Amino acid sequence: MVRFFIITFILGAITIANAQKTYDYPVTSKDSIIDVYFNDKISDPYQWMENSEDVRLPDWLAEQTKITDRHKKRYTKWWILRNQISTMYNSVRAKELSSYREKEDSLKSKYEFDFKNDNSSRASDLVYKVRGQKNYRRLVKIKDFMIDKEDNVAITNRYLNEDDNLIAVEISHNGGDWREVFFFNLLTGEQLIDKLSNLRVSSNIIWQGRDVIYDSYNKAESGRELLDKAKGQKLYYHKLGQNQSEDKLLYQNGDTSGTNSFSYFKLNDRLFFKHYYTVKGTIYRALSVANVNSESFYLTNFLLYPNSPGLYVSIEELFGNTVILNTNWDASNGRVLAADITALNKVSELVGEYDILLSKVNKLGKDKIACIYTDKGKNIALIFNTTGELLRKINFPEGKQLNYFYESEDSATHTDFCVSSFFHPKIWYQLTLSDLTFKPIQVLSVPYKVETLETRYINYKSKDGTEIPMYISCLKDTKLDGSNPTLLRGYGGYGTTIVPSFDESLTLWLLHGGIIAVPNVRGGGAKGSDWGLAGRRLNKQVAIDDFIAAAEYLISEKYTNTNKLAINGGSHGGLLVGAAYTQRPELFKAAIAQAGAFDMLRFSEFTVGSVSTNINEFGTPSIEEDYLNLKSYSPLHNIKENVSYPNLMLITGKNDDRVPPLHSYKFLATLQEKGSDESLYSLLLIDGAGHGGALNNKDFEKLTLYKYAFLFDQLEVKID
Repeated sequence: MVRFFIITFILGAITIANAQKTYDYPVTSKDSIIDVYFNDKISDPYQWMENSEDVRLPDWLAEQTKITDRHKKRYTKWWILRNQISTMYNSVRAKELSSYREKEDSLKSKYEFDFKNDNSSRASDLVYKVRGQKNYRRLVKIKDFMIDKEDNVAITNRYLNEDDNLIAVEISHNGGDWREVFFFNLLTGEQLIDKLSNLRVSSNIIWQGRDVIYDSYNKAESGRELLDKAKGQKLYYHKLGQNQSEDKLLYQNGDTSGTNSFSYFKLNDRLFFKHYYTVKGTIYRALSVANVNSESFYLTNFLLYPNSPGLYVSIEELFGNTVILNTNWDASNGRVLAADITALNKVSELVGEYDILLSKVNKLGKDKIACIYTDKGKNIALIFNTTGELLRKINFPEGKQLNYFYESEDSATHTDFCVSSFFHPKIWYQLTLSDLTFKPIQVLSVPYKVETLETRYINYKSKDGTEIPMYISCLKDTKLDGSNPTLLRGYGGYGTTIVPSFDESLTLWLLHGGIIAVPNVRGGGAKGSDWGLAGRRLNKQVAIDDFIAAAEYLISEKYTNTNKLAINGGSHGGLLVGAAYTQRPELFKAAIAQAGAFDMLRFSEFTVGSVSTNINEFGTPSIEEDYLNLKSYSPLHNIKENVSYPNLMLITGKNDDRVPPLHSYKFLATLQEKGSDESLYSLLLIDGAGHGGALNNKDFEKLTLYKYAFLFDQLEVKID
């Protein structure tokens, strides 16, 4: 790619005064920058927004906040909606969290942990107690780790060393993917002097007695923390009490570009390693047992498999010297293998491929494994012994999601699992491991009638005639008269599938007569790895077509109409929404895109955009075929002049370093410049937040209220 910098001109951030226009948008400063791809010149006037330090950006963001707040003030039901969401949260979600803590409390660990919040503008402090004691002690005070008063610190993980009464606590700043780790003595509650820096969201901490091993990266260049890709992954041995600079280097990633990475975890006191391994010039993926101490580190490979996009081999359990593997290797729907960790590629098939999708493989006590399958919107649990003999099949209802169906303790006589849906929280059951019978151990208590709601699992035809499955949740007495306010949600990438999970705000939407539709478009994993490949890279338009076809189906089948249909997605789902929004704007009344990637020609320029996972998913503009494909659907590059686009809310974290907010900024500025000014194009910027969204109660409430107020308002949902 060749870049030409032409004379820069700046237009003042003034408001256009035109009586004919519904919305007056600021005229945004433009630079005359042209990028050249394979002799194709692409103008990028808002490329300056990629620099978060640009002096023009604060004023522009302030103008966007005014637009968003002005529209919020027009919504007269704001406080009613706030109270209803709050009631749903306190009476349902809070109880669900309490139920989960009770589940944790049933475990036999020495310590109990919880979070306590005395300030809604900050994330919660970490508190703890010895199991059985009455009162909690405060262990981690968030304010003690704030760099300044604007720093939004959150606890993102913790690693307990129960034998030595130690804990490592991982924190993030402002929602970014960089991490720091601090250590605490649980006997005294005191913080130790140790601090580990330059870890990432994917990093791990493994206790080795009183010491730890961890992986970290090269320190990010100052000012580029949210833009540059992390490089230089290394594995270190850290002895408590010493400075990080003294840590012993154990292993270094051979890929210094940061495109590929290694990973590791501990299972039954064995340390397993997943990495890349070259044999006679051919790169393989390798699974290994790591032998580590403070003086030495070496890997013993026990499985080499092809380095193919979309192929996964996941270590699930360990019985003696045999690991149980969940894989789609030569099995699109998945199968279970058993591998001997003392020999190379000594593998046998334990459970063969079925005609339904294998999603999870879990240990179930000392001598059983549970394979969780998905078929036509239903979960099926098949329970096997360790030789692959089927012991029991359990079918779960359509539209429900099975969770926690495992038991790691060999001595356990029973285990608890739960079932949830789009409209009710987890309901707990107890499974007896000897005879595999189960019974409910919790009565569902919610302030609405669950029996009035339902989830349907239907199929519709996409543009190429392929049948696509879709969840549709609504009140049972919903009339198909084409007038129902409908929210179409999607993701459609990385082989990931949206499964039924409870959300109190979406449930409130259903109770007010709304419909939620979730299509399992290609690019996701609803029908196996081939389904994911069918919407990946050069096939990305297929995923977009599937999403658009879902909207057409909902309209043709009289669920809704174009004035009652909104679309929503986050991350890859934000891209999906942005592409459907620019390709078929006449289909939708409104759209909400969260943390979306909109400039696909420059996606690979920043942070994780050029790691192998994303290259496999989208390609790279340095390859002409990929470039032409990316350009064809990139939302930013498909905005047309004077088109009446649906009303839009873009939501992004100001410190998102996975999909940087520059994508939302550039997309919004271009829409405000080119799109019809009869449409609303707005931005909800969450300060101190990253890709995962809000980190404290205040920001979470803000995000939820703005999002659903926009949705209720746009689709004219009555609320009282």
